[in-house]
Amino acid sequence: MKRLMLCAQVIFATITGANEMNEPVTLQMGEKIMLDNGLVQLGIREDGNLQELSLHGGPNLASSGYWNSNGNGYDEQGAPIRQKFAVLAGQAKIVRQSDELVEVAFVREPAAPFFFRTALHYVLRRGESGFYIYMTAAHDAQMPAGSITQYAYNLRLAPQYFDYIAVDEERRHISHSIEDEAAADQVMDATFGLADGRVVSKYDYSHAIEDDDFNLYGWAGPQAGVWWIQASGEYYGSAPFRVLLTSHQTAKTPIIIWQAHCAHRGGYEIEFPPEDETDWKKIYGPAFIYLNAGGDYDALWNDAKVQAATTEEKWPFAWMQHELFPSERGEVTGQLIFDDGTPAVDAWVVLAPEGEHWSQENRGYHFWTRTDAEGRFNVQNVRPGRYALFALGADQFYEFERDGVVVAVGGETALGRLSWQEVARGRRIWQIGTADRSTGEYANGDDFHHWGLWRRYLGDFPQDVNFVIGKSREREDWNFAHWNWYSRNNAWNIVFDLDEESKGEATLTFGIAVARGHNARGFGANDRAAELQVWVNDKQVGLVSIASTGGDSYRSARQSTRYSVREVNFDAELLSRGENAISLRHATAHPYVEGEEKGERGSGPGCIMYDAIRLEIE
Repeated sequence: MKRLMLCAQVIFATITGANEMNEPVTLQMGEKIMLDNGLVQLGIREDGNLQELSLHGGPNLASSGYWNSNGNGYDEQGAPIRQKFAVLAGQAKIVRQSDELVEVAFVREPAAPFFFRTALHYVLRRGESGFYIYMTAAHDAQMPAGSITQYAYNLRLAPQYFDYIAVDEERRHISHSIEDEAAADQVMDATFGLADGRVVSKYDYSHAIEDDDFNLYGWAGPQAGVWWIQASGEYYGSAPFRVLLTSHQTAKTPIIIWQAHCAHRGGYEIEFPPEDETDWKKIYGPAFIYLNAGGDYDALWNDAKVQAATTEEKWPFAWMQHELFPSERGEVTGQLIFDDGTPAVDAWVVLAPEGEHWSQENRGYHFWTRTDAEGRFNVQNVRPGRYALFALGADQFYEFERDGVVVAVGGETALGRLSWQEVARGRRIWQIGTADRSTGEYANGDDFHHWGLWRRYLGDFPQDVNFVIGKSREREDWNFAHWNWYSRNNAWNIVFDLDEESKGEATLTFGIAVARGHNARGFGANDRAAELQVWVNDKQVGLVSIASTGGDSYRSARQSTRYSVREVNFDAELLSRGENAISLRHATAHPYVEGEEKGERGSGPGCIMYDAIRLEIE
């Protein structure tokens, strides 16, 4: 890391002089609002739209930058009206101005179609090769009822200067061009078939917050790199299990998207119906937009990684002055131990406001970490307040929860030893997968950032899934997604041997990471529940209905926020001494057919993604 940091510093030093680093920040009000610190120059329209962005007085790297929303109001009968996208515009206000920092805000009052008081802030500081953005939203009883489906900032870059996209180590490369995309054949929303046969989608560049790679993404070119850096994700609702858009190519410009709030892919709307008179305010960010130059693409990316790490270390930012941003924080420590005395290793620990499950809560702030080998955890930089603590993963289908966690300014809330009761339904016979909310351990689960993964199934599993306990391997023999299109038979079979006859009650437990039903033609449908038949030795013992988690299955994801657990109980005497088979069958399924008839030009089939499956006998 020291060598990487040194290389990055050398790159930046070659293009940055001492005088530039020490120049004061200036503000000019005119036809455009101009901010300049000698390194970075911003030109902002009077409504908040970014029109100019340059590094060291170079060319304008931006096409436009704008905050936007997707939301709705309610009609006279109190029913929600159709959502509508809007580019927001506010009134300019100088918040702070000194040689060290200039902050300009654009404030918008509630109005159709977005009935919230909102503000967009730009901050430029002395000596920094970049600028900050943060947004606020507020609602009270005097405002019309409304909801937020999406609250975001889009930064469109000048296409002539950017050809390299990067969102993580595996997904960074020369991008197809705007001309390629403009001439492409659209196969799904924001998904295009290029002339060379590739299919590209904005969803292929999504970030999963729980993978800890959401903090850096952007574009680079011969002139410069522009990188979006998030030091914290505390403002994300339903976190940490969220999948969000980052950078992608469009037919007009390369784009960087900051989805500060989004209900897509397992999230929930922030709703204020007519009867809700709550006073609510929330701040999103700040995020840091970093600009660099002076090296090849690898060097620019590595320099951006160093900058991201440096920015994270400075959180919460000492220079921030806003009523919704406490600079003094606390921490929560403890140790999670199962009831048998073993530590809960690598469990997720989530702090979320009391009163609602963390996966559905989005008005407040969330904080999270993982436990170590002894089950210990330390959640840092927590805003003062009252929280519920949740623990999940660690091969547990059911979560741990504790209310009443109070965090004070500058203090440690030491919870000590917490006992997590494991849920067991008897003697464990076998288990497929690890109950960790993800399908990453299965076939294709480590290479899922592609549209149309159902197209691989026919070649990967020509005989469908026949998983033999003790012999088959999860990485090779169990697909990460159970589509309702099959190769030969509508059945995934789990084959296992028992040494003796069984008596009592057997329980088959399913952890469901993703579910999506289908319509009458067999296409996947986001508003339909998935239905799964469970068969034991050719006898149906259950029909499981699983509410749809949304568009995760066709939008390059392997898990969703909306996790669920289903148990199927049956008479253990249905199991025989010797070989047994449990079959999982979609209630409605179709043979795989290539082409448009079965969704090659769309969002594919219905789907169930199993986090883990466990068989126990009481």
